[in-house]
Formats: sequence, structure tokens, C-alpha cells
Amino acid sequence: MCPIFQISNVTGENLDLLKMFLNLLSPRTSYKEEEPAEFQIDDTYSVPGVGTVVSGTTLRGLIKLNDTLLLGPDPLGNFLSIAVKSIHRKRMPVKEVRGGQTASFALKKIKRSSIRKGMVMVSPRLNPQASWEFEAEILVLHHPTTISPRYQAMVHCGSIRQTATILSMDKDCLRTGDKATVHFRFIKTPEYLHIDQRLVFREGRTKAVGTITKLLQTTNNSPMNSKPQQIKMQSTKKGPPSKREEGGPPGVPAAGVTPTGDEASSLGTTQAATCSSLQPQPKPSSGGRRRGGQRHKVKSQGACVTPASGC
Repeated sequence: MCPIFQISNVTGENLDLLKMFLNLLSPRTSYKEEEPAEFQIDDTYSVPGVGTVVSGTTLRGLIKLNDTLLLGPDPLGNFLSIAVKSIHRKRMPVKEVRGGQTASFALKKIKRSSIRKGMVMVSPRLNPQASWEFEAEILVLHHPTTISPRYQAMVHCGSIRQTATILSMDKDCLRTGDKATVHFRFIKTPEYLHIDQRLVFREGRTKAVGTITKLLQTTNNSPMNSKPQQIKMQSTKKGPPSKREEGGPPGVPAAGVTPTGDEASSLGTTQAATCSSLQPQPKPSSGGRRRGGQRHKVKSQGACVTPASGC
């Protein structure tokens, strides 16, 4: 049975009765205060005279003034220890916030550029780890064609909003209405995730929903796309020059190296070919006139230009 309230937004009749009824309703989600604290960041601000301020929702636990929390993950998957300088809730300063409440925190000694939407502030007791890859059970609500591995789309999970790539799945392809277990990987930064956390997978007209079932690669490693650059830099290093490179042009022995009988005969043939290649070739007559009015005459020179080693 659902109660019906007759109210007026002009006179305010029965509004107090409706508010009383809403306050008596039990919450759909239970927040346990004895659990370690976790706060998801929805937005960041830079307030003059105060510093960096973050706003969001307390997912669980209890956060008090001057508590030390871990902020992260950063692009490398690390978490930074920070202290809460002040807490505001509904524009009023408070000393603590509980699970399920929204609040704003002023943080000490950190720049706004170091914080992004999707980061979390958690208790050190949780020992948080960021994840590059995860598995989720998804249901495709709509897709114009088919979804296959290497497909990329935006993943929304809590306040997280980042593009992820499908690495593998337990089916060859997915269509509208299909359900499958899919292996995802974030393309930019690792994120702090939970098992059984809900997500939305979308791109254009594509829409899919699902639940995280497994976390993979939770170590704080650098992204995979930074490794090939290091290998490329190492492969461009030149080795020590060979004896042939130190000796000069091919066919000429290096300094201090005495040729054998076979090498001497081949060396003579090479030098003769070199001598013939060094002779100037006659230029074809173009039939034009020079400045002095004389025709261009080609002088054939039969003399051999003798190199330093002899012709």
C-alpha cells in the first residue's frame, strides 16, 4: 500500500507531514560506521584563502577532522597520505561525516592539479591498490552491430569515467540482449575498484550494464604503452666500429694490416677499377654558346688521376 499526500506548493499545506514521512523511511543502503572510511571524489575546487577543496560522497565509515587518509590513485597507481584540514556539509562546518553523507573537505599541502574526478580518499587500514584490468559480467542493452575484442567504450563506475578496451570475452561477439564475461583494460590510468561494483559501458548508441567480478593486475605498474619506447631507445645505440669501417673505403686495407698473396692480387684489381672510375668523363655538347661567343668544346683527357696509393 502506498500513501497519498495532498500538498500545495503555494500555501505549503501538508508539506510538514510529507517531510515527516520521508524521514521515517528506512534507508535502502546500510552504511556501517565501524568499517574503514572511504570517500569518492566527485569534484575539485580551489578556494582563495583555503586551498584545495574536494567534494563527494562518503561511501562508508566515519571521517573526522584532522584524520589522515590516502588519496589516489595517481597516474602510476600510487596513493598519497593527506590530512583533512576542515569539513563542510550543507555550507556549515562540521567535525565529522558518516557513510551516505555528502561533504566537502579542505586538504593540506596538495595542488588541485594533482586531483581528478574518480579518485578516492580511503583509510590506511584498507591498504588500497589500483587496477589496470578487471573482469565484469555485462548485459548489452543496445548495440547497432556486434561487439568484439579490441572494442573501446566509456566505462562509468561510481565517479570513475574512463575509456576501456575489451581484451577478451567468453564469446566471439556480442549483440543486443547478449550476456557475457568480459575482460577490460583502462587505457589511461589505473582506478580503485571493488568486486560487485556496478558499471555502465557506453559509446554512442551502445549501452551495456554489468557488475565487476574479478580484479586483475593490481600492482602499481606503469602503462603498457611506455615499454616499447624504452626498447626502441635501447635498440638505436650503435656498437663499436668494425675494422673495415676504421680502415676507410672497401677494398683498401686498414693501417698496419699487411695483405696476403691472394689479397694483393685482388687489391691490384680493385685499385685499377678505382683508377678508371676516377678519370673524368667527357661532357656532351649542348650546342649552345658561352659568354665569349665560343662553342663549348669537349677536351678528352686521357691522363689518369693517380691516387695516393698508386694507379
